[in-house]
Amino acid sequence: MSKNILRLLICLISCMLSFQSMFGTVQAAKLSGAHKVRLVWNAIPDAVMYELVVTARSHGKWGKHNSTKPVLTQSNIYTAGTELDLTTFREDPNTLWWQVRALNLAKQPISEYSSPRKLSVGDVDPVAPLPSVYANKNIPAKLYQVYSWIPVLHAGSYQVQVFSRVLQGNTLADQLIRTFTIEGANAFDWYDESAYPDKGAYWWRVRANDAAGSPMSDWSKAVPFTVKYTGYQVAALGDSVTHGGGAVSNTPNDPAYDWTTYTGFPIKNLGRSGDTTAPMAARFEREVVPFAPKILVIMGGVNDLRGGAAADDVIANLALIRSKCQERGIIPVFATVTPVNPAAIKQVFNQDTYRNWQTEWQRVNSWIRTQPYYVDVAPMLMNTDGAMLNELATDGLHPDTKGKAMIGTTIGDYLKTKFPDYIK
Repeated sequence: MSKNILRLLICLISCMLSFQSMFGTVQAAKLSGAHKVRLVWNAIPDAVMYELVVTARSHGKWGKHNSTKPVLTQSNIYTAGTELDLTTFREDPNTLWWQVRALNLAKQPISEYSSPRKLSVGDVDPVAPLPSVYANKNIPAKLYQVYSWIPVLHAGSYQVQVFSRVLQGNTLADQLIRTFTIEGANAFDWYDESAYPDKGAYWWRVRANDAAGSPMSDWSKAVPFTVKYTGYQVAALGDSVTHGGGAVSNTPNDPAYDWTTYTGFPIKNLGRSGDTTAPMAARFEREVVPFAPKILVIMGGVNDLRGGAAADDVIANLALIRSKCQERGIIPVFATVTPVNPAAIKQVFNQDTYRNWQTEWQRVNSWIRTQPYYVDVAPMLMNTDGAMLNELATDGLHPDTKGKAMIGTTIGDYLKTKFPDYIK
């Protein structure tokens, strides 16, 4: 009996070893003959860029105390993902490990390296671009959409298509409403300059082109968004501070850089990047009225003032928006104009700020503070010189995650206190 048991154990162990060997061969062969791999990771708050390190061995998080020589070090990655050319590695890519960390504008680390992962966990030879999607069903679709994706290796340009209605059969030609061509191998986003004020279902997709402009990938999976006239009582009209984005490279798609997501209740985001107060007033009928908000948060003027506009002109435009609200029974709630940091703006955008911006800025904010309903967000964002705090806005203009959270929670608390009947 004992001999039979021994034979059985030997047989089982042999089978296990054989299976383990076969399984290891299959795993090891995953990258054999592959041309590229796409690696993705969770976005790190306030990262301007990422640094990727590939090593031949895994010894925990890579750093100054690790003597392992990196096979590859790559920075200037501006999305939470990248594609690597496997044909450039002398080593067997199946034996390689990767880690990333976040960098600031000066390429200094603001996070530790991630835990090491094998290259083989990535998407091998992907046939289509990967859209950058931030799922949150409680956030109403932005009036001005931004399309973003992980850059495709060796791409020369990209094509984005936007469709109306839910995809049904072979009706693509009838559904296509917009097409964009985005030049640049490292392009990763596109700001749609046309609004979506009409309710309905929409979706978009992206494809990579080669240097000659010919398609080099399949179309990405469809990314849907829906425009609704219900589900919120509050809308926010503004410029890029409201539209979203921050830390230089992060788009308005990411809720972490959108102050409306920090209020504790849904807000329809009607912000448009680059806006001044005159266009904000001009688009009121077409882009505010259809959504019929009970309350409209108005935050604008920073682009006017940094560009040299007079306070009187900004005040006149804001007063016009107020009148338009009152004519339609909408409660206007103003937010004070956020400060700027001219030195940071110059460094990032190479743009000069009007030298007397603070004088005009103070005049506009003084007027805002005379309104029946206003939220004073400016003081908590500025340093002792009255400029935007460096730690709150990398580019000196657009608050990063902490600044957006401060703005959103302050406005949210104010609205919940003043208008409890509208804020459930």
